[in-house]
Amino acid sequence: MSVYGVDLAEWYANGRWVALLDFIDGLPSACRLNEAIVNDKEYAAHIASQPKPKGEWAPRVAEFDLNAHLLRDILHAVKALRQTSIAVAGGRPSEETPFPGPRTEIDRALADLDRQWTEDFIGQFGFDATDI
Repeated sequence: MSVYGVDLAEWYANGRWVALLDFIDGLPSACRLNEAIVNDKEYAAHIASQPKPKGEWAPRVAEFDLNAHLLRDILHAVKALRQTSIAVAGGRPSEETPFPGPRTEIDRALADLDRQWTEDFIGQFGFDATDI
């Protein structure tokens, strides 16, 4: 069987396991393979037994294309209109949480630099990092 000019049967026969795994990892999250994996009872039991992740979920950079970016902007605009409508009607709108974007090492490095600058700045006034 040839997919995108790649003969997966040949890769399997030649033991190209790393190439096969790289190919599988590159498949989009909305594919039949991932559907079969998440509907497998043994895999589901394994995932359910894992500890919950510490951080919040964020989409993968590879799957956050222009369409996802634009849809995220539309979602935020709709949420803002909802809050405005509630406020205009005299209600008190709840705080909306924005839909997350991808998180990268660049974002983490920038956050670390901001944190370091803040610590240095408040240090000038006699405070330390525990005061933040």
